[in-house]
Amino acid sequence: MSLKTHLNSGINRSLSRLRLSVYIWLVLLFLALVALAPINSLLRSNLGHFYLPEKPLMPFEFNLVEVILANQQILTPYAGFLLTLMLLACLIFIFLSAGLFGRMLSPDPVVTFREFLADGARHFWKFILSLLAFLPFLAVFLILFQFLAAPLNWWSGRAVTEWPVIIASNLRLLILILLWTALKLLLDLARIIMLSGSKKVIPAYVSALLFLKHNFFGLWGLYLLLGLMVISISAFWLFLLRLFPAGTTPGVLALIIAGQVYIIFRVLARQVFIGVEYSYYLKRKGS
Repeated sequence: MSLKTHLNSGINRSLSRLRLSVYIWLVLLFLALVALAPINSLLRSNLGHFYLPEKPLMPFEFNLVEVILANQQILTPYAGFLLTLMLLACLIFIFLSAGLFGRMLSPDPVVTFREFLADGARHFWKFILSLLAFLPFLAVFLILFQFLAAPLNWWSGRAVTEWPVIIASNLRLLILILLWTALKLLLDLARIIMLSGSKKVIPAYVSALLFLKHNFFGLWGLYLLLGLMVISISAFWLFLLRLFPAGTTPGVLALIIAGQVYIIFRVLARQVFIGVEYSYYLKRKGS
């Protein structure tokens, strides 16, 4: 089957389940609004003295992260709260991912919010176990990255000009991206096999590895192509956002709306990834 056929199959499957993107966006928006009050209160109470004298239209500067990193002791008493919030966020994202995969792999293109939540609850524990089983592969990924980056580190460490440092830095980033996409592909494929084949976690990983043994470069090439498409669209999106007047109320509202639309786009892009991977697996699993 041609590359275009796999892409069309994944895109069509995603568009027929466009409601998934809207459901996930609504859940994320609700959770953001719920978390906004305590986080905003925390930042105001600890970083209020960093505000500009004249109250800006948007409450925080873009260098807020830099301010927090330079004054880490400010948030130390709230470490427990922040860690709890991060843990809850991780669990929620696992739940949403389980619902997303469940609906994307369902033969029924009609998606309801109840079915989405039901799939999230049904596959939640499997997805947690799949992440735990993913940890050894993550360790191999880190070791392999350090091994491949070692010559670049040696080369940049002996450089007498800035160009070797810049080139080595870009090459390390490229290696990191390539290795991570290959690893992410394994996780996605194991989850697809786990749900579509009703397999347990370890057998699903074994089947995924056996499948990738013969089909890795074809599926990886599709994954990288989709990634380049998403990056290109995102770059164009950011270029358009720079055209909005950020210093006015209409401009800020336009930025907020555009940001929410971009979130929906990213979720839809994730659906396309899953759809293309699923299409490729169905057509090649017997080969």
